[in-house]
Amino acid sequence: MASKIDICNLALSHIGSGEITSLEDGTQQSSVLGLHYNNCLEMALEIFPWNFCQRIDVLALSIKTVPGWQFVYQYPANCLKVWKVYDAGGYKSDKTNEFRIISDGINKFVCCRLPEAYAEYSARVNDSSMYSASFVKALSYLLAAEIVNPLNGNAQKAAEMMQKYQLS
Repeated sequence: MASKIDICNLALSHIGSGEITSLEDGTQQSSVLGLHYNNCLEMALEIFPWNFCQRIDVLALSIKTVPGWQFVYQYPANCLKVWKVYDAGGYKSDKTNEFRIISDGINKFVCCRLPEAYAEYSARVNDSSMYSASFVKALSYLLAAEIVNPLNGNAQKAAEMMQKYQLS
């Protein structure tokens, strides 16, 4: 189990930039990490269906109508990315039964042709004790890729960290 600070220090170790004790310790490292951590966390959670953040929930039907779609559902709370949509019998969406995410500028919706739809999605998970070791490693590389230029000005190291993130 890695804490948020452990993940930040792992990222710093990838680029040879010391350690921090907190995100409010007043150092340049903590300031830059504080700026980038949440965005990197959401990017890493949304890019791959990590097992610890996967949810399957019934979708709440919306009163909104969208031309070309039989059913419009409210987007799940805390959802970063919808991967699949199922019907009540477990039938998954596919090319003949697709879904689409739309927004009205205020709220997001899931449009599909399935009554009583369920969504399989990646949820926002802020509790780092839930993270798998492989996710911690991937997040640390992404974070390192984002912070290396502001801290060291090393574009080559940033590209190397991004490549390691993508391989993770």
